[in-house]
Amino acid sequence: MKPINADDPTCNPISSNCVIWQGPDIPCIKLCKGDTVSVVIYKLATELCKLLEQTNVSVYDLSCLQLVGCTPATFQELIQLLIRRICELENCVFEPCAPGCQGRVCRVTSGGGSGSDGCPDCVVNVCSHFYYTNQAGDTVTTMQLTDYVQAIGNRVCQLIDQIATVNAILQNHERRIATLENTPPPKFTLPQVTPVCVLPSAPTDMNIVLSALEQQFCALIGATGEPNAIYDAILAQCAGLTGSPQLGGSGSMGSLAGWNNTVQNLADAINNIWLTICDLRAAVTNIQTNCCPSGCSGISLSMTAQLNGDTLTVWFSGTIPVGFSQCPPLGLTNFTISDQSGNSIIVTGDIVAALNSLYGISWNLSSSPLNLSDDLTVTATPCLTDGISTCQYTYTEVLANQTACPVMTYNATDTQISYSGVIIATGTGVTYTVEVWDALGLTLIQSQSTLVTVPPVFNLLGTFTGLNPSTSYKVRVVITPSVGTPTSCPFATVTTLAPACPPPTNVVPSIIIS
Repeated sequence: MKPINADDPTCNPISSNCVIWQGPDIPCIKLCKGDTVSVVIYKLATELCKLLEQTNVSVYDLSCLQLVGCTPATFQELIQLLIRRICELENCVFEPCAPGCQGRVCRVTSGGGSGSDGCPDCVVNVCSHFYYTNQAGDTVTTMQLTDYVQAIGNRVCQLIDQIATVNAILQNHERRIATLENTPPPKFTLPQVTPVCVLPSAPTDMNIVLSALEQQFCALIGATGEPNAIYDAILAQCAGLTGSPQLGGSGSMGSLAGWNNTVQNLADAINNIWLTICDLRAAVTNIQTNCCPSGCSGISLSMTAQLNGDTLTVWFSGTIPVGFSQCPPLGLTNFTISDQSGNSIIVTGDIVAALNSLYGISWNLSSSPLNLSDDLTVTATPCLTDGISTCQYTYTEVLANQTACPVMTYNATDTQISYSGVIIATGTGVTYTVEVWDALGLTLIQSQSTLVTVPPVFNLLGTFTGLNPSTSYKVRVVITPSVGTPTSCPFATVTTLAPACPPPTNVVPSIIIS
């Protein structure tokens, strides 16, 4: 619809689509409050077209009436013709109505209503608009002729009333549309807001604030990363951190005040990061205060030695602070090795390079003057300096005569080490102890002792359980006489096997039929 003043350059045209129906809903024509005028007029015009089509006499077949001369030109003439025919068929005699009313009434006389075809007391097919559903649920498509004519008359009356209503509504709309078209529209102005951070704090048009906000948001994403990247960073928290023990206090990390057990956003993650950093700082401060003395007091060493055949091996374990080295001029440590016969030799080794090494420092004594059947004494005199402090130490290890050590056989599974050996004892009261140490031979893990009471020959048998799979251990025999010094036999390295493959579970057996 086009405003009537659309061609006037001095006027502000308003489309009728800006005008809405504010009356109540009219369900029969599906008209709702809030519809635009275009929609209202369209629906009213559609209903009017239906009414005009239904009241158009030319669409009805009147051949059965066998009219001679003029046929009805209007719907009203058609209804009047039908009423007259019904009255004729029923032998109506028009008589004055009861006292107090106006007009006449039709009284049916005897002998009427019996035409050759049975009408008007006959059944005729009706228009689909008059179909109805009976009590049995069936759709009825026929009616008695008199009932059909009466239904048509009622429908015509309804249509006439509806047309009058539609015409009244249309006239009302026309007046309101004319009023709106003659009223200039208000000038639209963008609302203003007062920004706080993206622009100076002054009333500003909304589109300018929105543009500035979009620029600031893009810069923020560039600095913080996309939301998915932030979420991935949140998920990077150490697994099991909540239940892990504190480093600078007692209890778990989850027991810290303010700790978030379930991290859901960046604020939760940063909160936990700061609590973790503070815990680390407390632990490092405690280490700096109590753990790490300086100078010579920071040096802590221990020495072990073992003779395996003709090879002597020495291990040093412990701590040498950074900055310390062996004293010049050699930059090495002297080792004095002596036997019970008075023979001795001096060898050197780098204890700093070999500190906590699995292999230690080794020498072959086969060409030395030492009697390897005697007890051997190994003495180390390391000298360490950091350029300010010079620290001197002496370490001594006695290796007992190992000629009485039995020949042992060791067998390993994934969690066990079994041992067996034939012992030829020289007397009673001797204890044979089989020991399992860690891979460095520094920590005793398990031991089993057997006291010899019936010499001279017996079997030394046993099994160590509860060991770790795929792990190297050192195993040896220690012989302790009832009187005298114990003899520590050479270590043997035994490695447990990888864990056995577990049996499959929830496997559905397959059946092959040939």
